[in-house]
Amino acid sequence: MQVPLPYPLHLPFIIKINNKNKMNLFTRRDFIKRIGMLYGSILFYPSCSKNSSQYKVFTDDEAKCLITLCEQIIPADQDPGATDAEVIRFIEKQTSLRFPDELPLYQKGIAALQATCRGVHGVKFEKLSQGMQIETIQNMEQGRLLEVFWEDVSQQSFLNLVINRTMQGFYGSPRHGGNKDYVSYRMLKLEYPLLIGQNRYRHG
Repeated sequence: MQVPLPYPLHLPFIIKINNKNKMNLFTRRDFIKRIGMLYGSILFYPSCSKNSSQYKVFTDDEAKCLITLCEQIIPADQDPGATDAEVIRFIEKQTSLRFPDELPLYQKGIAALQATCRGVHGVKFEKLSQGMQIETIQNMEQGRLLEVFWEDVSQQSFLNLVINRTMQGFYGSPRHGGNKDYVSYRMLKLEYPLLIGQNRYRHG
C-alpha cells in the first residue's frame, strides 16, 4: 500500500505574502514543525541478516545511503535533523522487530538509488552534492529516475516508505528507537512525557 507524501519535496519553501506585500520565506523546517504536531500526537502512543555491519538489518553501505536520504527529508539547520535524532536506529528497530516485510523494499530501493547515482553521476548517493541529492529525490518522487535501474522496485513506494518512517522516527517516542534526547519535542517545545513532578528534559 502506498502512503501519500506528507509534503511536496519539490517545494523548498512556502511563500506567504502579508498585508504589506512583503514576502516571508518559510523553510521546510518551519513546515515540518507545523505538521510535527500531527505526527507527534499520533506517535505518543506506544507501537507495539547476517553481516559484519554495526547495524542489525542493513549493511554499513545501505545505512549510509539511508541516513543521507533521511537527512534530506528532515534536514538539520538551526534545529536537529534526522541524523541527530538517529532515525536510522528507529528504522532498524522497527524493521527488525515489527516490519520485517519492509526490508526487501529498503534493500531494493537503496540498491536502485545507488545504481542510478553511479550510472548518472559516477558516485554514490551520499557522495552527491546537497543540490544533486535534492534533485534526485525530486525526480524519485515523480518517478522520473531512469527506469532501467528501477525494474524491480517502485521509486515512489520506496520514497514513501522512507519519508513516513523518517517522520515517525523523528517525532515518535524515543522508546521506539528514534527521537534521540527528545530532539523533536524540544524543537516543538512539548512537555513530554507528562509525569507529575517530573519532566524528562528542560527546554533549551
